[in-house]
Amino acid sequence: MSVAQFDHLTDDFLSALSIGGGGISALADACVRVLPVRRAAILMRERDAGLQPWCVSDGVAVLVETVQTTLGQGPAVEAVTQGVPVLLADLAASGERWPGFAAELARIERIGHPRISGPMVAVPLHLGAVRLGALDLYGEHPGLPRPAMISAGLHIADLVTAQLVAGAAQPGHGVPRWRDQPLTSGVIHQAAGMVIGQLGIRAADAYARLRAYAFAHGMSLAEVAESVVASRIRFDAAD
Repeated sequence: MSVAQFDHLTDDFLSALSIGGGGISALADACVRVLPVRRAAILMRERDAGLQPWCVSDGVAVLVETVQTTLGQGPAVEAVTQGVPVLLADLAASGERWPGFAAELARIERIGHPRISGPMVAVPLHLGAVRLGALDLYGEHPGLPRPAMISAGLHIADLVTAQLVAGAAQPGHGVPRWRDQPLTSGVIHQAAGMVIGQLGIRAADAYARLRAYAFAHGMSLAEVAESVVASRIRFDAAD
């Protein structure tokens, strides 16, 4: 892409973000508006809790990101760990690379959800050497994304990072704030605090317990957290 094309993409993204209201939830929708993708999601890396979904463009993305963050396995997890974009030709054929991730997507389909397929690009969001999270971009038809699409996705990832950093530095100025804890992040942290109190363990171990319970019982991390907060699940009692 040329400099002029990148400048045009920047203008389009900022315009789409403004139309969407400028909040965290508008970031994923703005990505879908300006890129040739079907859906998008942004995940942020949180201390002890690991990657958490912060905004998604639709329900299918919610399912995929919930699997990734519950299992700690998938394209975004690898992108953040390695610090480089991860390309996937087809989510439905990801078993060799991430067997647990693929198996859970297949289970979700078996219980009545639509088939989850198509390509994905997971781009790390970074500020210098600090990896903040990832931007997941979902395509329509299986096949590796074209180089121009990857270049555009990298540019949009930089714009997303800039918006998040601006929001952290200037709260209340109409830019997205990464500390607003959208989606389920807040209840997961609350549940982890309750597990720490019940078992007297470290924060990292509490999040690990929540993930292990979710995996063992076929639940999402958010579902387990909500049950812990509601006292339907206790970790200091027999399962």
